[in-house]
Amino acid sequence: MFRWAKVLCFLWMCALSTGVLAEEVPQEGLGLADAIRTVLTESPLSQIAGAEVVAAEDGRKSARGQFLPRLRAELDYTHLNKVPEISVPNETGGSQSQPPFPAGDTEQFNVKASLEQPLFTGLALLTQYRVARLGTQTADLQQEATRQDLILRAYEAYYGVLLAERFLDVAEQAVTQLTSQAEVARQFYETGMTPKNEYLKVLVQLADRKRARIVANYDLDFARSRLRTLLRWDARRPLRLTEELVYRPYEVSLEECVDTSFLYHPDILLAGVDIERAQKAITGARSRYYPQISLVGGLSREEGGFAEGDEILSATIHAEWLVWEWGTNYYEVRREKSRLLQARARKTQTQDLVELGVREAFIALQGAREAIEVARVGVDQAEENYRITDEQFKESMATSQEVLDAQTGLSRARVNYYEALNTYIIAIARLERAMGVLNEPGDRKS
Repeated sequence: MFRWAKVLCFLWMCALSTGVLAEEVPQEGLGLADAIRTVLTESPLSQIAGAEVVAAEDGRKSARGQFLPRLRAELDYTHLNKVPEISVPNETGGSQSQPPFPAGDTEQFNVKASLEQPLFTGLALLTQYRVARLGTQTADLQQEATRQDLILRAYEAYYGVLLAERFLDVAEQAVTQLTSQAEVARQFYETGMTPKNEYLKVLVQLADRKRARIVANYDLDFARSRLRTLLRWDARRPLRLTEELVYRPYEVSLEECVDTSFLYHPDILLAGVDIERAQKAITGARSRYYPQISLVGGLSREEGGFAEGDEILSATIHAEWLVWEWGTNYYEVRREKSRLLQARARKTQTQDLVELGVREAFIALQGAREAIEVARVGVDQAEENYRITDEQFKESMATSQEVLDAQTGLSRARVNYYEALNTYIIAIARLERAMGVLNEPGDRKS
């Protein structure tokens, strides 16, 4: 019986350990496209921009309702301290007048319903609706700008983690190489082939590389924390990235980039919307020069008054025209014209700034591409130099300091290469953001 109890206890412990391991298995890797979609869904900035789009659409619908007839209901209740009376004079000319008669009750109700339909407003209502529709375009463009900014941040955070992982790999390789070299240096020292200080130099360099590995490990944790914050993930959630730092050719001319930015950049499109809004504001100001005409239909009923029980239907054409207001409308139109000039000037300035941003991003991309070629050659040369120097050291043809210098040069070359590659990838994303066409991977505008 005791033996069976031990067997059951062993099986239970195995089940527990299996469950723990299952929980520790990392989830499926996170690709760049999935990371971007998560950021766009979870980011508060994206939610704010989406809410602004909904608000702008509601404003357009509200302005549309101004074209339709409006139904108004009114109710009046009046309480009098006595019944009103009407005296009728004596038509016969006698001294005795006719007795007065009541003209209602002490409590009076007056119910009125009216239906008002605007007929002519000098384009005021149409202008308001068009301005509201421009508001929806503005919200859409602002949402697009926010979306591209978030995509760029996702690119930077995602590849920041990949770069930190490569830096940690370089640090690990350096520690491994120096550990092997330290063992060889120890053997040389113990056999009297090299002095003690040569062995100590290797140990000092190994300690420095271990310190660099610790720093690289912390940098990786920081990079992952930044990405998790952007994804709004819990700090305990496993994070494994599936992308790699690889070179992808990106060939586009500067002229094409500038032309594309003028067509798609949200800031330029927003400046165009501002010009249209200024033009509509001029039309709205001019509408006050014209009369406001509307058709009003009414239905009224009075209880307790002189016309008790009567239902009165009415149809009225109401016209209102502000004839003189000491130049208020005139100067209002002039003010809106000045704002139109400002909007056009701002669009020109925006185009200049966007073009400058595109040129700077294009130059940065060109520099990053050239840096990759230089860094790639540097890695090949550093690897060959380290290999030759390490073999010479093992044959006592090179000093430990020469090996240390070769290993330091190799680590620096690898770091430079990964950094140049990361800079190149981010430079592509920044160039596309400068053009206003930054999208998820595989969804490019042409």
